[in-house]
Amino acid sequence: MKGNKSLSRESSTSWRAWRKTTIRVFVGLNLLIIVGFYVATSSFHGGLSHMDESSSHTSGTDAHRHGRMLGAQEAKQQPQLLTLADPNGDARAIVSGASQAEAHLKELHQPQDVRADKAVVAEQTRFYTGPLDVDEATMKLAMVINQTYWDDPSEKTWWNKPGYHLSYMEDYPPYPYQRIKSEDGKDTGVVALIAPFYDLTYYRAEMARAMFWRMKANGQVVIGISSYQEFPGQITNPFDDRHTTEADWEIYKATDGWLHCFREPDQWIPPGVPRVLLSESDFHNPERRDDGGSLQPWGLEKLYDVAYSNQGGEWNDWARNWTLAKPSFIQLIAETNATVLILGRDLTKEEDLQPLIASGNIVSHEKALWRDFLKLIEQSRSLVTFNVHDASPRVLAEAMCMDVPVLINWHILGGWKYATEQTGEDFVDTASFIQAYKRLREPERKARLRPRQWYRENSGYYRASLQLQAFLHTVVGDKKMKSAKQLMTDRHAEP
Repeated sequence: MKGNKSLSRESSTSWRAWRKTTIRVFVGLNLLIIVGFYVATSSFHGGLSHMDESSSHTSGTDAHRHGRMLGAQEAKQQPQLLTLADPNGDARAIVSGASQAEAHLKELHQPQDVRADKAVVAEQTRFYTGPLDVDEATMKLAMVINQTYWDDPSEKTWWNKPGYHLSYMEDYPPYPYQRIKSEDGKDTGVVALIAPFYDLTYYRAEMARAMFWRMKANGQVVIGISSYQEFPGQITNPFDDRHTTEADWEIYKATDGWLHCFREPDQWIPPGVPRVLLSESDFHNPERRDDGGSLQPWGLEKLYDVAYSNQGGEWNDWARNWTLAKPSFIQLIAETNATVLILGRDLTKEEDLQPLIASGNIVSHEKALWRDFLKLIEQSRSLVTFNVHDASPRVLAEAMCMDVPVLINWHILGGWKYATEQTGEDFVDTASFIQAYKRLREPERKARLRPRQWYRENSGYYRASLQLQAFLHTVVGDKKMKSAKQLMTDRHAEP
């Protein structure tokens, strides 16, 4: 019994000792977790406090963003990683003792003030001292680029063809940015700003503004393109949600160049920014023929005297000048018994047009795929744009590709250059529109019309892509263009 009692006491003592040890370990681990959590949250709140302190003195555009440059405190803690914003545009990281991948991960977690990006851009900027209008120099270089390509004895393939073009709309970078690519589909390091920033989506607009300064500070080339109403001027469409602010004008002035569509560019383009008369509508390929649509005529029968495109709604009615189009069509039909094709707009609520619809003088097509839209254009004897606040409508280029003459409002912001002896007529009001329409019907005038030939000889995808490449190398320079493209390669930018 004594042996059993002794054994029992020893077991009890061992159990109590084990339990105390376990409790101490548990408490110790919890204390470590609590201390670690406290340290982490203190650092986190310290970062937030730093951001709050800074943002209390700056606007939303100047808010801290992730980026490349290290603050003094972080630089001391991470001596193995340094960054350099070179005045010549080289903003690549200089890494010692760490791989490029590690450096990229670390730099993503460094706070970056937009003001610092602006400072880098200001330091990199070399004031442009050449002529503002570089159309002649651009065309000369474009011809040299083209001749060099054809003189090269190597095989001619799509991947070594010269020329730059606007990429399709993508999520990154988001609208209103659009990447510019070479003919092999690779990123050139050039991004185009093609419209004003949103009014109604504050955070999206502020991020897009900050993105401009970040791309420029990194060494990318950013140009502007006038392809959205009065942009970069103030948008006057009362139904639009994009307008230019003072901060936006500062961005526009910091672009590397501008493709414009205006008769008088000084009224619209920021001062000191080199420019060339080149529109998105110049990039149509008149030789295109695929499942999506054909810009080569099919030889279809003419069914309509004049076509007009307007997708409807308040915004489009303003941009397509429905207030002039509607009475002009009524008067035209009264004088000439013309057949008018209206594409895209709902006419069911237009009571004064119902008799003309019933008589067949107005034909409406609300919805049409692009390939069918082009066929309807080809079936028309002419196409009219009453637009004023429009930056070179693509439908003008599409009509000319389909060998359809055009009637263009003389007051249009962009696209006025398409009204020539070979392509059509311009007008200023209802009376002059009807007179221009009648002139196009005259046999002698019809004999001089060659809209497709004119577009192929003076515009079109290949010619415009050469001009874009030549313009960039003229106003930006070969060195910076090469650096911008290398930056995209180093950052593994998607094709």
